[in-house]
Amino acid sequence: MSKVVIEMSLSLDGFIAGPNDMPDQPFGGRNAQRLHDWLLVGPEPYKENAFFRPEGKNREFVDALFHTTGALLTGRRTYDLVNGWNGSHPIPGLPVVVLTHEPPADVPKGKSSFAFHTNVREAVDAAKILAKEKAVMVHGASTTQQLLAAGLADELRVHIAPLLLGDGRRLFERGAGDLPLEMIETIATPQAVHIHYRICP
Repeated sequence: MSKVVIEMSLSLDGFIAGPNDMPDQPFGGRNAQRLHDWLLVGPEPYKENAFFRPEGKNREFVDALFHTTGALLTGRRTYDLVNGWNGSHPIPGLPVVVLTHEPPADVPKGKSSFAFHTNVREAVDAAKILAKEKAVMVHGASTTQQLLAAGLADELRVHIAPLLLGDGRRLFERGAGDLPLEMIETIATPQAVHIHYRICP
């Protein structure tokens, strides 16, 4: 059965973007683009998509993203910030499920299919069907928080950048409650500490 894996880059103080994230500044300012250095600033382009430039051990995580991800589940805010990836997610052909109160009137055409759901459980079920035997990758703070609150996520992979933002969009809300985690793997690179957890029932 498909696993639901939250996959996010964040600062050491827990932010996934600066305080002013908007379509013309999706990282939100405060040098928050550095959260993604592990993906984007290596010397050589990645073979599957030259947008990515991981180096060293970081490349292994990008390999895993490309080869084990079967669908993406994200929120409307992320979808709007990137304009639906102009119809084509960077992982070629990846189907995208968007959790939203109101589906958009127009959806960009490209290599990715898009489905819109207003209910978090229905969104997860739809993403699992699309992912088949591969994993459902989850992006976005609000979507992450909703899945954790509903007990619908299986694993958590965070990529912690050597950066303090001080303010911005927080991945985990304060007072979110008890969430036991089991460590699977930790790998440190100059650009990020990659931590993989299993979410305990």
